[in-house]
Amino acid sequence: MREENTTTDQSIYIRKASAEDIPSLCTMAGKAFQTAYTGKMPEEDLLAYVTKAFSQEQVLAEWQDAGNTFLLAFYGQELAGYAKINTNPRPERQETAQYIELERLYLLTPFQGRQIGTVLMEHCVRRATGLGYAALWLNVWEQNTAAIKFYQRWHFELIDWTIMMRGNDPQKGLWMRKWL
Repeated sequence: MREENTTTDQSIYIRKASAEDIPSLCTMAGKAFQTAYTGKMPEEDLLAYVTKAFSQEQVLAEWQDAGNTFLLAFYGQELAGYAKINTNPRPERQETAQYIELERLYLLTPFQGRQIGTVLMEHCVRRATGLGYAALWLNVWEQNTAAIKFYQRWHFELIDWTIMMRGNDPQKGLWMRKWL
C-alpha cells in the first residue's frame, strides 16, 4: 500500500512518523498516557510504565519493527496525537493472524473533541482495508469508558477480555474487534 499523507481540512493532518519524530512522539505519548490514567492506577506503576514504554529506545525499537506503523496527528502545526498499528499477530490470540491491531490511539487533552480521533481512526481503517485484513482489533482498559464509547461508535464489538499488567497493577483489558 502506498503511504500517503492525509489532510482532511486545513487544521488536521495525518502522516507516518519518521525517525526524526521519535523524541517528540515519546514526549507526547507519555504525556497522553499519563493524563489518561492519572488517578486510575497507582502512581508508582503509572510512572514505571510510562518511563519504560515511552522511552526513546523502546519507541525507536518499535518504530524499526516492520510490523509497526506510527501515525502522527497534527492540529495545525502542533502534534496532537498518534496511533500505532501492528501487523504482528499475537500468539495468545490465534485468530489475530487475519486481524491488524490498533495497539495505541491517544490524543492530548486539549485536542480532544476536535474530530482528530475520528480522522486518525479513518486513516487506520483505510490502511487495514488496503492491506487486506479481515478486521481491526484492540485491547482497551475496562475503566477507560470514554475510549470504549469511541470504539463502539466505530462498531467495535467486545470479543473477550484479558488481564494486562501495568507495573504491578493488574487491569482487566477488553478485546474489541471491528470487521472491515
